[in-house]
Amino acid sequence: MSRTAATAATVLLAAACTGGDNAGGFGTVLSTLDVDAAVGTDVVVLDVAPRPAGPPVALVAAPRAGQGWLVDLRSGAPTAVPGVDPGSELVVADDGTPLVVGTALTRVGGAVLPLPLGGPPDAVALDGDTLHLARGTHLAAVDAGIGAVRAAATAPAPVTHLARTPDGGLAALADSDGVVLLRLTADLHPAGDPVELVPEPESTPTALQVTADGTVVAAAYVNEAQDAGRVVRVVDGEVSTVADLEGTDDTALDLAVDPAGRVAYLVLSASYHPAELTAVDLVTGEVSGAVGLCGGAGAFGALALDADGETLTAIGSCTDADGPQTTAFALG
Repeated sequence: MSRTAATAATVLLAAACTGGDNAGGFGTVLSTLDVDAAVGTDVVVLDVAPRPAGPPVALVAAPRAGQGWLVDLRSGAPTAVPGVDPGSELVVADDGTPLVVGTALTRVGGAVLPLPLGGPPDAVALDGDTLHLARGTHLAAVDAGIGAVRAAATAPAPVTHLARTPDGGLAALADSDGVVLLRLTADLHPAGDPVELVPEPESTPTALQVTADGTVVAAAYVNEAQDAGRVVRVVDGEVSTVADLEGTDDTALDLAVDPAGRVAYLVLSASYHPAELTAVDLVTGEVSGAVGLCGGAGAFGALALDADGETLTAIGSCTDADGPQTTAFALG
């Protein structure tokens, strides 16, 4: 997903930080947080995860130092996590406990448990006490408390993203000469036929969300240059909405979906395109409501909603004379 010693957010003037329409409700930059300053060194953002209460949390690392931190994206408070693998991902349990998932599973403040995939996963989803993992075509379901493997399977193509579905199963994005959506049961068996989302063979899946009613929203680059993207909504196993995007060069093309499942949010940024939060109407496919995050271009990674759905956080850095600073933008 995802980038010294002020840890409090800096409130920005709304007049300097808004633009376009209201981006489906997130029309103002409320505050920013210098994530590098929060931990006292330049960091790389590995992942961002929502929490059951409050703002999201980021997993960041200083790779040369072999050190990682969890950072509260509103207060800036850091928690050290030693020995974080470069490809680690972050999930948060229902009780609020962060789990760092790499070659091993680290329950922050608790045990470190081995995992069965031989390296950091490509995709992670946590459902209760079951951790679902994918690495290439290898799938596993692991007891998050003791590390025991509950199920294992092989996917028909490399899996890049996993998400829980309301029926207790999983949705998965797979890279198979194009982007396809797979449905899996909780024990990792196929459930129905794959759904083709992006047919272009040079496409790359970038994000997956599932709403409370089971609607799937996915994002992907559609070409090798990664300067064009697409958002696709799937309802009842059928593609219902497609929105094409330009100016995706310098963004991870992550997405967040509002609690009502009506609007998807992404950051578009490129050398020729200012860094902007952009809204996609998931019913009509209309792309609108840009909110400027930088005066010009920037590089952006993850997006996450607060637990109450009232604030959206985007992590990135603006391209300016001061050099890159990993910044969390809170929008409301």
